[in-house]
Amino acid sequence: MTEACVKENQTEDFEQHVTSMTLSNQAQKIMEVPNAGGNSVLSEVLSCEMLKRCFGAQLLKTEMEVCYFPEGGCITDYTCRMFDTTLGVSVTRAMKYKGHYTMEDAERLLMKKLTGVLQSTQNTLEKWSKQLLHIWATSSHVANTITRAYDLIPEEVKSNTVILVTVANKSREIFMNK
Repeated sequence: MTEACVKENQTEDFEQHVTSMTLSNQAQKIMEVPNAGGNSVLSEVLSCEMLKRCFGAQLLKTEMEVCYFPEGGCITDYTCRMFDTTLGVSVTRAMKYKGHYTMEDAERLLMKKLTGVLQSTQNTLEKWSKQLLHIWATSSHVANTITRAYDLIPEEVKSNTVILVTVANKSREIFMNK
């Protein structure tokens, strides 16, 4: 059985707004450069910052700097160097506005994101050996559901990807469309 890595955020003062945080230059770059669209810039900024602080990751390219052929498919949010390895990083948020987060919700999210990771890896002109899917979860329940659902995903879909689940239950702004 393959296990997902669950990193739970225990920091009490993480509720501060991102604009009042002291961010690394690389996280600031993600915040300031043009984005491919979508509503998750803040989650990408904080992903980059967390990977730098926890694992010494160094940003290589933002999502608009990564080249693909053919263009028009799924893309990676940023690339970084960590543990002497170049990684593509995709960031997503696991949440449910109304109701209970279910196994079906988790499986749908994982299949969508992992399939996109495979497509972006296949189409990139960059050189990375693996991708990291960083999932921000609203609670330990959501993180545990993601972890259980991961075991149900076919091996060929998850073969290229390391999953990192971070519980950010005191950081509501990550889950807002910004």
